[in-house]
Amino acid sequence: MNIVLFGASGFIGSRVAKILRAHGHTLRTPSRSEFDYLQPNEAAARSILNGADAVFNCIGVMSRDEHVLETVHHHTPAMLAKIAVEQGVQHWVQLSALGADPKHSVAFVGSKGRGDEAVCQIGAAHRMRVLLARPSLVYGRGGTSCELFIRLARLPLIALPNGGYFDVQPVHVADVAQGLADLLTSSLPHGTVLNMTGSRSLTLAQYLSILRQTLHRKPAQHVLPIPLPLLHPMLPLAKLFSNGIVSPDSFTLLQQGSCADSQAFAELLGRPPLSVEQFAAAEDIGA
Repeated sequence: MNIVLFGASGFIGSRVAKILRAHGHTLRTPSRSEFDYLQPNEAAARSILNGADAVFNCIGVMSRDEHVLETVHHHTPAMLAKIAVEQGVQHWVQLSALGADPKHSVAFVGSKGRGDEAVCQIGAAHRMRVLLARPSLVYGRGGTSCELFIRLARLPLIALPNGGYFDVQPVHVADVAQGLADLLTSSLPHGTVLNMTGSRSLTLAQYLSILRQTLHRKPAQHVLPIPLPLLHPMLPLAKLFSNGIVSPDSFTLLQQGSCADSQAFAELLGRPPLSVEQFAAAEDIGA
């Protein structure tokens, strides 16, 4: 197939591109100079999508600016989807996020949900199959959050909000990339939402402890709990300096948990997704 992949230089998109090329597909991977998601140009989009059979949208950003999130995750994908159906594109694979919901109060997952909804509606009206992938917390070297967790896992003593008692279900980037590529050739119907999670859930404290033991070959961490009320006054400033990575919204998502049934994902992969204990041994897969 002739495939346009947006976000091919990114953490997940670069791995998807590698798999699709290995499967013999012809890829076009527009750079930001060719097409800017923050300042989308319709003429450029038409040129890029001309002759495409399928589109992979692997663009995603973290930002403290809600306008940026809404543009990148909602308005630009909707514009591209409208042009894609005009050009006769048959398949659209969308990288979203676990918990994406158009009505969510957190800007990141809310904007993702509105983008998913818009693209699905456009696809349904013009017979373009849209499939939505919603990964949980993604592990892989080079990922911003992952590298932070790896550094934190080195510490023998760590202070964590609420003692790290937040439910997470991390998924390896290699599984996410493989799953995205497999969606294209699957028989799943239009509008399918596939939650991409690892094989088991655990707390954030357990996750860091396992990373410490498997990656760094160190004994389990000692955790110093920090009451959440002590942190809340500092979160707006943290949002400013971290560009939204650490913020009131990110803590809201942590408290809500990041878990889902992995059975459908396992069926797509043809095997169970990797567990946290297997992540260290899987680095060559995710490279």
